[in-house]
Amino acid sequence: MFDKPRYIVSFILDNQPQSRTLEQDLDGLDPQQAEAVLRQTFPELKDARLSDVQVQKRTKPDEGDNVPGHYQQP
Repeated sequence: MFDKPRYIVSFILDNQPQSRTLEQDLDGLDPQQAEAVLRQTFPELKDARLSDVQVQKRTKPDEGDNVPGHYQQP
């Protein structure tokens, strides 16, 4: 199964830092694209004033993916 690349998009909303995770079929996601996708994906952000939008590509799975972070030796 092909997994879409995941991105963490961080931004400032009402002087509070926020972040959202996006899955996109793009090889890269620039801040302008990320802001547009955020506005389409999350209704509460549609008309919000976002600033300092930053994008980081996730290379490791989230903890919710049930992948152990370490192995214990017997």
